[in-house]
Amino acid sequence: MKNTKFHQLCSAYDTAQSNFESYKKNCHNFAIELVKSLKTYYAIPDQQFTLYKIEENNNFDLIHGSLLGALTLTPESYWHFGIGLTVCKAPESFPEELILIHVIFRKEKGNTYYLKHAYGEKEFKVTYKNPESYAGYFDDLFNTIISSYNGHIQQFIGEKTTRKLGYLQ
Repeated sequence: MKNTKFHQLCSAYDTAQSNFESYKKNCHNFAIELVKSLKTYYAIPDQQFTLYKIEENNNFDLIHGSLLGALTLTPESYWHFGIGLTVCKAPESFPEELILIHVIFRKEKGNTYYLKHAYGEKEFKVTYKNPESYAGYFDDLFNTIISSYNGHIQQFIGEKTTRKLGYLQ
């Protein structure tokens, strides 16, 4: 087989596609570890946790499948997905509120990632396969949620409400 310019173009395309698939797989694996670590750090029961795909206008679309279905890559190379935490006065009781959290991250060299939530300014440098490095991010997120409840008198209507942190309802 000749090594023509066209074959070289096809080879370059193949390499670029392979590199992207590897990058995507690494980011997916990081997101899985992040979610598992968050659930462990907060001790969230499975039935109180949901995944969302972030759509246009920051709409959250519930995902019933794997985390891969929730991940979206922006042109700026940031990955986005949403998580939902259903909180209540007592475990599995009414009233309850769904807290929607927009997670954003980007991959740097090696196992380094930068992580933030859509309503926070600070990016946290974390290391894949080092869940302890996520503690600063998890604590900041926790404090953001607590602050959203402590800020002022809030009106709760009905048995189920939604709190979309960082966005006006």
